[in-house]
Amino acid sequence: MEMRIGVIGVGIMGRALAANLLAAGYPVTLFNRTRAACAALEEAGAKVADTPAELGRNCDAVIVMLTGPEAIDALLWQAAGAMAPGTLVINMSTVSPAYARAAAARLAGLGLRYLDAPVSGSKKPAEEGSLVILAGGEVADLTTAEPLFTVLGKKTVHCGAVGQGSTMKLAVNLLLGVMMEGYAEMVQFGLRGGLALETMQAVVANGPLNNGLFQLKEGMFRDGDFPPQFPLKHMAKDMRFLCETAAESGAAVPCASRVSELYQQGEALGLGDRDFAAVAQVLERLGNA
Repeated sequence: MEMRIGVIGVGIMGRALAANLLAAGYPVTLFNRTRAACAALEEAGAKVADTPAELGRNCDAVIVMLTGPEAIDALLWQAAGAMAPGTLVINMSTVSPAYARAAAARLAGLGLRYLDAPVSGSKKPAEEGSLVILAGGEVADLTTAEPLFTVLGKKTVHCGAVGQGSTMKLAVNLLLGVMMEGYAEMVQFGLRGGLALETMQAVVANGPLNNGLFQLKEGMFRDGDFPPQFPLKHMAKDMRFLCETAAESGAAVPCASRVSELYQQGEALGLGDRDFAAVAQVLERLGNA
């Protein structure tokens, strides 16, 4: 019997995951707090549950793709209470390693299995099925999920035990957040020094610093518009998680700590729903202060 898949959370990422699973022929049931977000997927063949518990009763594996612990706590435990023993919960949301381990322990108490499986990649890779999946958990559970991950991503990396997937995700986002702020800082510095944006982008694109992230964001800087691929509010949240985790482990993250403050400022300035590259607008305001 084909595995019945539940998806809790039909935002930018969850919508893409569900669409790819449907296209691959999996029976998919959705739950989202705003039902209207499920309309296009329902037309494509997905079922839409009225409650998390209804979804939990009717799925063999449940993917969770929500904004963080508060949203997960509001929905997952309702679903978990209705799941059959042995159901696999695949948390693809970004959470702290400590939260991942606590969730796994609580689910185990209900006879359920858990994979910690956040992703590296944003809207476009999610839509293309080219995410990198950062898995933490038992090998047997990863084997169960592997056919799904083959649909959703181009590579799955087993990072270790539960919590290690989340540690890897925060490590990746540390680098991502710092790189994006550095690019934005370069642009502001150059513009205030009289350089043309096109000149700076051409130099980066033709040298050793060229990479997919900067290529993806070039147009945003040219247009001065930052439509969300990965919202700034999510980067702000992830940077908070990584700074908290670093404090627990004793890791020194001085650059990430300062950059985290800039993303928090961006959220406070009302830029949270813009792409995280809108940290450039935070720097612009600081420069004008």
